[in-house]
Amino acid sequence: MTYLKSNLKFCLLGRGKIKRKLIVVADDLGVSKAVNRGIISSYVDGIVSSASLLVGMPYTDDGINRAKDVDLPLGLHLRLTEGLPLTKGPSDVGLCDAAGEFLPPIRLVSRLIKGGSRLSAVIHAEIRAQINEFLKITSKPDHINTHHHIHIHPTVLKILLNVVKDLNFPALRWPIEPIFSSGGIKRNSEVIALNTLALFGKKPLLVSGVLTTDHFRGLRLMDGKLNSEILCKTLMKIPEGITELMVHPAYGDNESLNGEKETKALCHSSVQSVIRENNISLMSFRDAFVTQCL
Repeated sequence: MTYLKSNLKFCLLGRGKIKRKLIVVADDLGVSKAVNRGIISSYVDGIVSSASLLVGMPYTDDGINRAKDVDLPLGLHLRLTEGLPLTKGPSDVGLCDAAGEFLPPIRLVSRLIKGGSRLSAVIHAEIRAQINEFLKITSKPDHINTHHHIHIHPTVLKILLNVVKDLNFPALRWPIEPIFSSGGIKRNSEVIALNTLALFGKKPLLVSGVLTTDHFRGLRLMDGKLNSEILCKTLMKIPEGITELMVHPAYGDNESLNGEKETKALCHSSVQSVIRENNISLMSFRDAFVTQCL
């Protein structure tokens, strides 16, 4: 992987500008040791080029230390749907359950429909707190996104764009993929829902000036669908422009079988060959949006 990490950047020597740029982002760094191990392995020996870190989780520090050891580019994986909040907002706002933990995605969406200025204020404070915590880790964040893509909801998107527009995040994830992209059909309803919500967020995103990739893949590759064969087919169909591929590698416990399958696929030699042979430039968000070809 040394060749891919060092040479598949914005240009290939003697070939001019690369037309297809790929950012392979491993989500959930910090959620468990198994996930942390899988992500690091998929970066060192595979095609992962960036990771999304959850702050305030049980294994966040372990993930940070492992990432620093291998110089893994880190973005922030904001969470409003799992774990304990960093802030102590009013308990009657309804962002958390009786145990004080964030509501799961469906329940949070139901709460967002009710809305209210107090809810918006609590979400704003929590997003700002997680960003502040993340910026203590690195002065060069690679990207920002959210757990379960909750930032696509108009209420959360408006708050998030307001917070990040003047900060040093190169880009925001825009998890919109074609309705008929390759992979399993289990996530079809999620793909359709995100595409629908994106219609409401397109104008605010444009006005904010916050950047996103041209294309996104990965939703239909979840739930154990990602193997080396499917991954190769997906990569060969990557369109021109900048594409984010979301993955969820893991390694080392009985609950991470799908994650281990992804780790093996991401590190498979056939996948690396497809990237080289198809002139795909593997990079981080900062490579794609900040670094320019000289």
